[in-house]
Amino acid sequence: MNDTEHQSMVGRCDATNCRFNDDMECTAGQIEVQMSGQMAQCITYTPTDGMGESYGATADNR
Repeated sequence: MNDTEHQSMVGRCDATNCRFNDDMECTAGQIEVQMSGQMAQCITYTPTDGMGESYGATADNR
């Protein structure tokens, strides 16, 4: 099986205070996403200030 069959890209990042967000585009080399109910949660999210814990950013999965 070819790995490119399972790759996808972030179309738009609304977490404007994430260090990987550059003009609404995710610049992380890779991200990890978990489902929380009907919401997708990016657990790669890291605040731009670089301080404290990482928090998950969520997106509506409709």
